Amino acid sequence: MDSSQEMPLFIFLSHDVDWPRHGPGIDHIMARKERFDDDIIKRVINEGYNPYFGIPELMDAEDSLDMRSTFFFRPVYDDGTDVGCYSDVIKELLSEGWEIGVHLNDVSSANSIRAQKEKIEEVSGRTYGCRVHYLRIKADDYRKIRDAGFLYDSSLKKFRDRIELEDMGHYMIDGVTVFPVAIMDAYLFTYMNVKEEKVINLFNDAINRAIKGGKNVITVLWHDSSIKMRGGRAYKKVLEFLASRQDLAIVRGVDLLRRV
Repeated sequence: MDSSQEMPLFIFLSHDVDWPRHGPGIDHIMARKERFDDDIIKRVINEGYNPYFGIPELMDAEDSLDMRSTFFFRPVYDDGTDVGCYSDVIKELLSEGWEIGVHLNDVSSANSIRAQKEKIEEVSGRTYGCRVHYLRIKADDYRKIRDAGFLYDSSLKKFRDRIELEDMGHYMIDGVTVFPVAIMDAYLFTYMNVKEEKVINLFNDAINRAIKGGKNVITVLWHDSSIKMRGGRAYKKVLEFLASRQDLAIVRGVDLLRRV
């Protein structure tokens, strides 16, 4: 790290687990089959394979570079399956140093948020951070998140179609430390129309802009469901690029909370 720089730029790596262990079902996958290579679709048809379950691949990619991240799990999934379907996965993540956060389905009240937190904690033990599903958060939700016992949130994102300094760094809102999402896989390949081979260039540009703009945090959201998709497959190369830079520190949300 450059001696003139007092502190590295923190890269908060995070993942939202949007689907239950068994995935969204074959009809959903086949309606989006263009997202996957042909060999994966063959496995879906012939074996009932679920390509949306990408946690093992994320763990392997990060572990190979001695990195750790935060996984946000939903208390209950859309088909009614609860987080218990991931109990063994969560225990493995925790035992190997990853962090577990809560991917909130409902922020209508502090009681609802607290109940969801407790649901995850039945499996994981204490949680410190949350992210609202679909990033659907409003200004008055932070007070409820605070009252439910969370110390940090990572749901804020102002821009979908570009990466801006306003979506970097951190904020304090109603007693909650907020890490806005700067880079999200789903937006890269939809609103921003970034080609897979250009993802590293985008990260490089974002990091250089953050340093020049005096920002201390870039929060990255990469869904486990995208790791086998076109575009999402770039994650391992992203990690290798991040590891190649000496001016960065890769952190979990709870680590970042302590540092900022």
